[in-house]
Amino acid sequence: FKYLFKNFIFLFPFALLPSYFLAMSMDIDNLAMLAESALAVRTDFDFLQVFTFLSPFNAEGWPFALLFVAMCAVFIPMLHGFIERHMRIGSRSYKGIAGRFNTNFLPSLVVLLLILLGYELWALLAAGLVYAVTILLDGVACYVIAVAVLLGANALLAWLVSVFLLWLPCMQITGYGYMDALNFSGQLYVRRRGKLFLAVFLPQTAGVILQFAIVAASPLEALRIPAYLLLELVYLFLFLYYCVLMYVAYFDAAGEERMDLAKKYG
Repeated sequence: FKYLFKNFIFLFPFALLPSYFLAMSMDIDNLAMLAESALAVRTDFDFLQVFTFLSPFNAEGWPFALLFVAMCAVFIPMLHGFIERHMRIGSRSYKGIAGRFNTNFLPSLVVLLLILLGYELWALLAAGLVYAVTILLDGVACYVIAVAVLLGANALLAWLVSVFLLWLPCMQITGYGYMDALNFSGQLYVRRRGKLFLAVFLPQTAGVILQFAIVAASPLEALRIPAYLLLELVYLFLFLYYCVLMYVAYFDAAGEERMDLAKKYG
Protein backbone atom coordinates (compact mmCIF):
# COMPACT_ATOMS: atom_id res chain seq x y z
CA PHE A 1 0.00 0.00 0.00
CA LYS A 2 2.91 2.36 0.71
CA TYR A 3 4.23 1.94 -2.84
CA LEU A 4 0.71 2.15 -4.30
CA PHE A 5 -0.22 5.43 -2.64
CA LYS A 6 3.19 6.99 -3.20
CA ASN A 7 3.07 6.26 -6.94
CA PHE A 8 -0.70 6.24 -7.50
CA ILE A 9 -0.69 9.09 -10.02
CA PHE A 10 1.60 7.03 -12.28
CA LEU A 11 -0.21 3.71 -11.76
CA PHE A 12 -3.93 4.43 -11.97
CA PRO A 13 -4.09 5.00 -15.78
CA PHE A 14 -3.23 1.31 -16.25
CA ALA A 15 -6.22 0.24 -14.13
CA LEU A 16 -8.99 2.53 -15.38
CA LEU A 17 -10.33 0.36 -18.19
CA PRO A 18 -9.86 -3.06 -16.52
CA SER A 19 -11.62 -1.88 -13.35
CA TYR A 20 -14.40 -0.21 -15.36
CA PHE A 21 -15.27 -3.35 -17.31
CA LEU A 22 -15.01 -5.54 -14.21
CA ALA A 23 -17.45 -3.25 -12.38
CA MET A 24 -19.82 -3.33 -15.36
CA SER A 25 -19.74 -7.15 -15.36
CA MET A 26 -21.26 -7.23 -11.89
CA ASP A 27 -24.97 -8.00 -11.67
CA ILE A 28 -25.76 -5.27 -9.16
CA ASP A 29 -29.39 -6.34 -8.78
CA ASN A 30 -28.24 -9.82 -7.77
CA LEU A 31 -25.68 -8.32 -5.40
CA ALA A 32 -28.41 -6.17 -3.84
CA MET A 33 -30.61 -9.23 -3.23
CA LEU A 34 -27.74 -11.09 -1.59
CA ALA A 35 -26.90 -8.04 0.54
CA GLU A 36 -30.54 -7.80 1.62
CA SER A 37 -30.55 -11.49 2.57
CA ALA A 38 -27.29 -11.10 4.49
CA LEU A 39 -28.60 -8.11 6.46
CA ALA A 40 -31.78 -10.03 7.30
CA VAL A 41 -29.76 -13.15 8.28
CA ARG A 42 -31.54 -15.19 5.59
CA THR A 43 -30.29 -17.82 3.18
CA ASP A 44 -33.06 -17.59 0.60
CA PHE A 45 -30.73 -17.68 -2.41
CA ASP A 46 -29.87 -20.32 -4.96
CA PHE A 47 -26.71 -21.63 -6.62
CA LEU A 48 -26.97 -19.29 -9.61
CA GLN A 49 -27.22 -16.20 -7.40
CA VAL A 50 -24.07 -17.14 -5.49
CA PHE A 51 -22.15 -18.03 -8.66
CA THR A 52 -23.25 -14.77 -10.33
CA PHE A 53 -21.85 -12.87 -7.34
CA LEU A 54 -18.53 -14.74 -7.42
CA SER A 55 -17.95 -14.83 -11.18
CA PRO A 56 -17.91 -11.93 -13.68
CA PHE A 57 -18.83 -14.45 -16.39
CA ASN A 58 -22.51 -14.40 -15.49
CA ALA A 59 -25.57 -14.25 -17.73
CA GLU A 60 -25.71 -10.44 -17.71
CA GLY A 61 -22.09 -9.41 -17.45
CA TRP A 62 -20.10 -11.86 -19.59
CA PRO A 63 -19.53 -9.40 -22.50
CA PHE A 64 -18.00 -6.92 -20.04
CA ALA A 65 -16.00 -9.76 -18.46
CA LEU A 66 -14.47 -10.58 -21.85
CA LEU A 67 -13.56 -6.91 -22.30
CA PHE A 68 -12.05 -6.96 -18.80
CA VAL A 69 -9.84 -9.89 -19.78
CA ALA A 70 -8.82 -8.11 -23.00
CA MET A 71 -7.93 -4.94 -21.08
CA CYS A 72 -5.91 -6.96 -18.55
CA ALA A 73 -4.00 -8.58 -21.41
CA VAL A 74 -3.11 -5.11 -22.73
CA PHE A 75 -2.44 -3.15 -19.54
CA ILE A 76 -0.91 -5.70 -17.15
CA PRO A 77 2.28 -6.17 -19.23
CA MET A 78 2.77 -2.40 -19.37
CA LEU A 79 1.98 -1.91 -15.68
CA HIS A 80 4.40 -4.66 -14.72
CA GLY A 81 7.03 -3.17 -17.00
CA PHE A 82 6.63 0.21 -15.28
CA ILE A 83 6.80 -1.27 -11.76
CA GLU A 84 9.76 -3.53 -12.57
CA ARG A 85 11.76 -0.70 -14.15
CA HIS A 86 11.02 1.60 -11.22
CA MET A 87 12.04 -0.93 -8.57
CA ARG A 88 15.01 -2.33 -10.47
CA ILE A 89 16.71 0.88 -11.67
CA GLY A 90 14.76 3.64 -9.90
CA SER A 91 13.35 5.22 -13.06
CA ARG A 92 9.73 6.32 -12.59
CA SER A 93 8.69 7.09 -16.15
CA TYR A 94 6.72 5.61 -19.02
CA LYS A 95 9.83 5.41 -21.17
CA GLY A 96 10.35 1.93 -22.60
CA ILE A 97 6.81 0.77 -21.78
CA ALA A 98 6.20 -0.40 -25.35
CA GLY A 99 9.31 -2.55 -25.26
CA ARG A 100 8.35 -4.09 -21.93
CA PHE A 101 4.88 -4.80 -23.35
CA ASN A 102 6.42 -6.93 -26.10
CA THR A 103 8.55 -8.81 -23.57
CA ASN A 104 5.89 -9.28 -20.91
CA PHE A 105 2.82 -9.91 -23.06
CA LEU A 106 2.98 -13.68 -23.57
CA PRO A 107 3.95 -14.67 -20.00
CA SER A 108 1.32 -12.27 -18.62
CA LEU A 109 -1.36 -13.66 -20.94
CA VAL A 110 -0.58 -17.29 -20.07
CA VAL A 111 -0.66 -16.61 -16.33
CA LEU A 112 -3.80 -14.46 -16.69
CA LEU A 113 -5.69 -17.23 -18.54
CA LEU A 114 -4.57 -19.86 -16.02
CA ILE A 115 -5.71 -17.63 -13.16
CA LEU A 116 -9.09 -17.05 -14.81
CA LEU A 117 -9.58 -20.78 -15.41
CA GLY A 118 -8.63 -21.57 -11.82
CA TYR A 119 -10.87 -18.80 -10.50
CA GLU A 120 -13.92 -19.97 -12.46
CA LEU A 121 -13.44 -23.53 -11.18
CA TRP A 122 -13.13 -22.13 -7.66
CA ALA A 123 -16.30 -20.04 -8.13
CA LEU A 124 -18.24 -23.15 -9.18
CA LEU A 125 -16.95 -25.09 -6.17
CA ALA A 126 -17.56 -22.27 -3.69
CA ALA A 127 -21.08 -21.57 -4.98
CA GLY A 128 -21.88 -25.28 -4.87
CA LEU A 129 -20.69 -25.64 -1.28
CA VAL A 130 -22.59 -22.59 -0.06
CA TYR A 131 -25.76 -23.72 -1.82
CA ALA A 132 -25.36 -27.24 -0.40
CA VAL A 133 -25.38 -25.75 3.10
CA THR A 134 -28.70 -23.99 2.39
CA ILE A 135 -30.20 -27.31 1.30
CA LEU A 136 -28.97 -29.32 4.29
CA LEU A 137 -29.59 -26.74 7.03
CA ASP A 138 -32.00 -23.95 7.84
CA GLY A 139 -32.39 -21.01 10.19
CA VAL A 140 -29.57 -19.08 11.83
CA ALA A 141 -27.31 -22.15 11.85
CA CYS A 142 -27.58 -22.33 8.07
CA TYR A 143 -26.63 -18.66 7.75
CA VAL A 144 -23.64 -18.99 10.08
CA ILE A 145 -22.33 -22.13 8.35
CA ALA A 146 -22.86 -20.62 4.88
CA VAL A 147 -20.84 -17.52 5.84
CA ALA A 148 -18.14 -19.73 7.36
CA VAL A 149 -17.97 -21.83 4.20
CA LEU A 150 -17.67 -18.73 2.04
CA LEU A 151 -14.88 -17.36 4.26
CA GLY A 152 -13.15 -20.74 4.10
CA ALA A 153 -13.45 -20.74 0.31
CA ASN A 154 -11.99 -17.22 0.20
CA ALA A 155 -9.10 -18.40 2.40
CA LEU A 156 -8.49 -21.32 0.04
CA LEU A 157 -8.46 -18.95 -2.95
CA ALA A 158 -6.09 -16.58 -1.16
CA TRP A 159 -3.73 -19.46 -0.34
CA LEU A 160 -3.71 -20.65 -3.96
CA VAL A 161 -3.03 -17.11 -5.23
CA SER A 162 -0.24 -16.62 -2.69
CA VAL A 163 1.43 -19.88 -3.79
CA PHE A 164 1.67 -18.67 -7.40
CA LEU A 165 1.97 -14.94 -6.70
CA LEU A 166 5.70 -14.72 -7.45
CA TRP A 167 5.62 -16.84 -10.62
CA LEU A 168 5.11 -13.98 -13.08
CA PRO A 169 7.71 -11.62 -11.52
CA CYS A 170 10.19 -14.50 -11.55
CA MET A 171 9.71 -14.92 -15.29
CA GLN A 172 9.81 -11.21 -16.07
CA ILE A 173 12.75 -10.24 -13.86
CA THR A 174 15.01 -13.31 -14.10
CA GLY A 175 14.11 -14.33 -17.66
CA TYR A 176 13.49 -17.94 -16.58
CA GLY A 177 11.14 -20.16 -18.57
CA TYR A 178 7.75 -21.16 -17.21
CA MET A 179 8.81 -24.24 -15.22
CA ASP A 180 12.13 -22.84 -13.97
CA ALA A 181 10.37 -19.67 -12.83
CA LEU A 182 7.66 -21.73 -11.14
CA ASN A 183 10.29 -23.74 -9.27
CA PHE A 184 12.16 -20.60 -8.21
CA SER A 185 8.94 -18.85 -7.14
CA GLY A 186 8.11 -21.88 -4.98
CA GLN A 187 11.45 -21.56 -3.21
CA LEU A 188 10.81 -17.86 -2.58
CA TYR A 189 7.25 -18.53 -1.44
CA VAL A 190 8.34 -20.88 1.35
CA ARG A 191 10.32 -18.05 2.95
CA ARG A 192 7.34 -15.69 3.17
CA ARG A 193 4.25 -17.91 2.95
CA GLY A 194 2.51 -16.58 6.08
CA LYS A 195 3.00 -12.94 5.13
CA LEU A 196 2.02 -13.60 1.52
CA PHE A 197 -1.20 -15.35 2.54
CA LEU A 198 -2.28 -12.45 4.75
CA ALA A 199 -1.25 -9.91 2.10
CA VAL A 200 -3.62 -11.63 -0.34
CA PHE A 201 -6.43 -12.67 2.01
CA LEU A 202 -7.07 -9.49 4.01
CA PRO A 203 -7.58 -7.06 1.06
CA GLN A 204 -9.58 -9.72 -0.77
CA THR A 205 -11.94 -10.11 2.20
CA ALA A 206 -12.17 -6.34 2.64
CA GLY A 207 -13.12 -6.04 -1.04
CA VAL A 208 -15.98 -8.51 -0.63
CA ILE A 209 -17.30 -6.65 2.42
CA LEU A 210 -17.06 -3.30 0.61
CA GLN A 211 -19.06 -4.66 -2.33
CA PHE A 212 -21.93 -5.57 -0.02
CA ALA A 213 -21.66 -2.31 1.91
CA ILE A 214 -21.77 -0.15 -1.22
CA VAL A 215 -24.92 -1.80 -2.54
CA ALA A 216 -26.67 -2.29 0.80
CA ALA A 217 -26.16 1.36 1.81
CA SER A 218 -27.70 2.86 -1.32
CA PRO A 219 -31.23 2.89 -2.78
CA LEU A 220 -30.44 0.83 -5.86
CA GLU A 221 -32.43 2.63 -8.55
CA ALA A 222 -31.69 6.17 -7.35
CA LEU A 223 -27.96 5.62 -6.89
CA ARG A 224 -27.14 2.98 -9.50
CA ILE A 225 -24.43 5.05 -11.24
CA PRO A 226 -22.67 6.08 -7.97
CA ALA A 227 -22.79 2.43 -6.86
CA TYR A 228 -21.05 1.34 -10.07
CA LEU A 229 -18.47 4.12 -9.67
CA LEU A 230 -17.71 3.07 -6.10
CA LEU A 231 -17.41 -0.56 -7.16
CA GLU A 232 -15.03 0.50 -9.92
CA LEU A 233 -12.95 2.37 -7.36
CA VAL A 234 -12.73 -0.72 -5.17
CA TYR A 235 -11.68 -2.88 -8.14
CA LEU A 236 -9.18 -0.24 -9.29
CA PHE A 237 -7.39 -0.29 -5.95
CA LEU A 238 -7.46 -4.09 -5.72
CA PHE A 239 -6.20 -4.45 -9.31
CA LEU A 240 -3.26 -2.13 -8.63
CA TYR A 241 -2.64 -3.59 -5.18
CA TYR A 242 -2.16 -7.16 -6.39
CA CYS A 243 -0.03 -6.10 -9.36
CA VAL A 244 2.21 -4.10 -7.03
CA LEU A 245 2.22 -6.84 -4.39
CA MET A 246 3.79 -9.30 -6.84
CA TYR A 247 6.88 -7.13 -7.21
CA VAL A 248 7.13 -5.88 -3.63
CA ALA A 249 6.93 -9.50 -2.46
CA TYR A 250 9.42 -10.70 -5.07
CA PHE A 251 12.10 -8.15 -4.16
CA ASP A 252 11.51 -8.85 -0.45
CA ALA A 253 11.68 -12.65 -0.79
CA ALA A 254 14.62 -12.62 -3.21
CA GLY A 255 16.54 -10.15 -1.05
CA GLU A 256 17.17 -7.85 -4.00
CA GLU A 257 17.71 -4.14 -3.44
CA ARG A 258 14.89 -1.88 -4.59
CA MET A 259 16.26 1.19 -6.33
CA ASP A 260 12.96 3.07 -5.98
CA LEU A 261 13.63 3.35 -2.24
CA ALA A 262 16.00 6.30 -2.47
CA LYS A 263 18.60 6.43 0.27
CA LYS A 264 18.94 9.68 2.14
CA TYR A 265 22.32 10.74 3.43
CA GLY A 266 23.33 13.47 5.83
